[in-house]
Amino acid sequence: MRVLLGVDGSTSSDRAASLVANLAWPVGSTIDVLIAHPGSAAGSAGTTPPMDLARERENTVEVAAQGIADDAARRFAAPNLTVETRVVPDRPSKAILDEAARIEADLIVLGNRGHGAIGSALLGSTCLEVIDQSHRPVLVVRRDRMGRILVGEDGSKCAAAAVELVRRWSVFHGGRVRVLSVSDHDALRIPWSRGEARRESDNAAAEEAHAAREALAQATAATLLGAGMQAEAQVEDGSPARLLLEAAADWDADLIVLGSRGETGLERLLVGSVSRAVLYHASCSVLIVPEPQASPGGDRE
Repeated sequence: MRVLLGVDGSTSSDRAASLVANLAWPVGSTIDVLIAHPGSAAGSAGTTPPMDLARERENTVEVAAQGIADDAARRFAAPNLTVETRVVPDRPSKAILDEAARIEADLIVLGNRGHGAIGSALLGSTCLEVIDQSHRPVLVVRRDRMGRILVGEDGSKCAAAAVELVRRWSVFHGGRVRVLSVSDHDALRIPWSRGEARRESDNAAAEEAHAAREALAQATAATLLGAGMQAEAQVEDGSPARLLLEAAADWDADLIVLGSRGETGLERLLVGSVSRAVLYHASCSVLIVPEPQASPGGDRE
């Protein structure tokens, strides 16, 4: 397994490094520690400093960045892990995405925000930019443990990809998993505008939707139980984002796992509203798993 950990010397990225260090990665895994820095030679007043001074500044930033990467890498001293560090003079989001593609990372791990010691912060906007553009799972860390895992299930292909990732990756197998399926069917949106027959029809549809969600959650939990995990099902009716956040808070979840469709632009903004709301407001870590991309031949990765 190949994991790309973005660091910047902030408390947030330090927590992300702690989580990565606390997990039992498969034998032979590689942790790639990446730090990006501005690499700017501009003077304080916007002027260009002399070449020697610019080079000295660049070297100072490079040394500081390498020190941060090395400090993070020292956490992962284990005989079954390979640890590599890389310092890149580029914007954090671009550096992360480019490096993830270069090494074919299975997972990108980031702190949720940061103001790094060298000025290249992994801010919330950087996390969002990476998530919006990445075709790889992205873990945004807010806790250094992963004992309770809440998985969102809505029957979509992207949710199925998230469940399959939890089932396959051994790093999740030591925790407890709760599968939450939410139906946002609301039979009482505008009851005053409907006749009795219509209300009865809507109530029947709501009950049918709830039963379908319950069957889905139970089937998904059974799949995870079959993989040797501790798993249970939960079903709720209402706003998916709100209920996911409430369930995570009530259960004191350490991680929420959500699938995300691979659209872009306005379509991505609309269909990604649940994952985006959860990402903004959750007090725990959030793992966003994109729907697998179709290859030119039509097969999925």
